[in-house]
Amino acid sequence: MPFIDDRDGRFMKSLKVWSLFLGSGVFLLLFFFIYPFGTEGNGVAMALAVPPDTTVVDSIPRGPGADSSQVQDSIQKQLVTDSMVVDSLTVDSIVTSPIDTLPVYELNRVVPNNAFRVGERLHFKVRYGFIKAGNAVMAVEDTVRINDQYSAYHIVSTVRSTKTFDVFYKVRDSVETFVDTRGIFSWIYNKQLREGGYKLDLFVNYDQEHGIANVQKVRYYNEEPLRVKTNEHFQLTIPPYTLDVLAAFYYVRTQELRVGEPVYMVNHDNKKVYNLQVIIQRKERIKVAAGKFNCIVVSPRLKGEAIFKQKGELWIWLTDDQYKIPVQMKSKVVVGSITTELEKIEGVPLPLPSQIK
Repeated sequence: MPFIDDRDGRFMKSLKVWSLFLGSGVFLLLFFFIYPFGTEGNGVAMALAVPPDTTVVDSIPRGPGADSSQVQDSIQKQLVTDSMVVDSLTVDSIVTSPIDTLPVYELNRVVPNNAFRVGERLHFKVRYGFIKAGNAVMAVEDTVRINDQYSAYHIVSTVRSTKTFDVFYKVRDSVETFVDTRGIFSWIYNKQLREGGYKLDLFVNYDQEHGIANVQKVRYYNEEPLRVKTNEHFQLTIPPYTLDVLAAFYYVRTQELRVGEPVYMVNHDNKKVYNLQVIIQRKERIKVAAGKFNCIVVSPRLKGEAIFKQKGELWIWLTDDQYKIPVQMKSKVVVGSITTELEKIEGVPLPLPSQIK
């Protein structure tokens, strides 16, 4: 779902400006899962969603390699039990070794997925208090081929501020992720932010077989046509089955969620690779624009720059059934709260098992 991002304290700054118009404070629209970028056809290679001048690491198998399921199990056990390991993962881990010296992992994990499928499209409205501030869409568009070897879901999410809010702070954000259909992990992650005068593109190519994330981060001046301000390239070492922030959300939907039993996964955002913990808080029945549902309330604990980053608490209501569709997200801010509410469901058999007539 769409989430709040207070990058560089811009939300706090905007509160002061908006207070002149709304009296109770302002709203800077910055959501979760934001961003599209069309890729044509079904023969998509990893490089297609990355700019031409970005280094793309060859990910053709080079031998039997290590058993990645054992590697991942070991990582998860350490992450859960050893805080020192968690801390170490938050430190930038720039690749310095030649590709031929890196390990090769066999990507043999299978994650059962009864939660989402191609054709699912979720529509949301975003409110600051009682004021509608924007609209968001999350869609599983299709499946594509990665390196002529793997199949991946192409998932796209977009956020737009309303015309009323455009006058004060125009938002046109989009994000896409390519998620392995078998193991539910990331292959490609692209983000495009257009928020007032803030313009940024992020391109990430995950070479899961060699444990490398190739990243390009481009900032633009606030002018049209766009002119590059900074263009940064770097590589990070990653464990097998690393997830970007949007893919992590879909991964959680595939899991059996039990109150009091956290879900763990390895997450990447910008220059950080760290253990993501999602707390399963409680069960609750709520009513939103799309209907009334029995839900599971979860709360993510992220450390990155985007999507979930928020100094206050963040709660997400997922349907208490096999689909675990997000029906509401709520985050408190200095003045009031911001709520993302499900309005419409497409591409999923209705009514949902958790839906109450």
